[in-house]
Amino acid sequence: MATTDVDICNRALSRLGTRATISALDENSTEARTASIWYAATRDTLLRSHDWNFARRRVVLARQGAGPTGWTFRYALPTDCIRLLRISPARPDTGSARFEVASDAASRFVFCDEPAVEAVYTARVDDPNLYDAGFASALVEQLAAHVAYPITQKTETAVRLAQLARAAIADAMAADVNEAAPADEDRPPDWISGRA
Repeated sequence: MATTDVDICNRALSRLGTRATISALDENSTEARTASIWYAATRDTLLRSHDWNFARRRVVLARQGAGPTGWTFRYALPTDCIRLLRISPARPDTGSARFEVASDAASRFVFCDEPAVEAVYTARVDDPNLYDAGFASALVEQLAAHVAYPITQKTETAVRLAQLARAAIADAMAADVNEAAPADEDRPPDWISGRA
């Protein structure tokens, strides 16, 4: 079953205890205007809050020349990057590289001292059909918390929904973390393998 941004907004609106629904984010109603104001910001903040499996991307970065003082190289940051998690050097068996994210008027960059790197990042995913069920539920709850007071003018409703949102987000994050086993679970920790 296809899911849309409007479906998520209507689920959030239903949490307010009203019967109002919307058919488009740009329709002329208080509910649609309020949902439209909060939807993308709530989604992006939730995406940034955790290393979500469904939103994780890996890409070799394109070098953009020399870095500024203190850095050797400058790389272009992917346009859909909402949170850079780590930079890995192209050399195998090395850990994460030191980096800094910066921007100018036109784009965002990563400064690093490695000559070739792969970025692991959280992408801005704006297709609700790609969200896992936990993230979608957490987004509904968080959106409901954000729009509750502007629509209902009831503080107690907003407070109650904010508490439910925190619980839904924690549950979604826990399920997401437990979805995959660490790649090196059979490998002894570095402090043990270093004792030779």
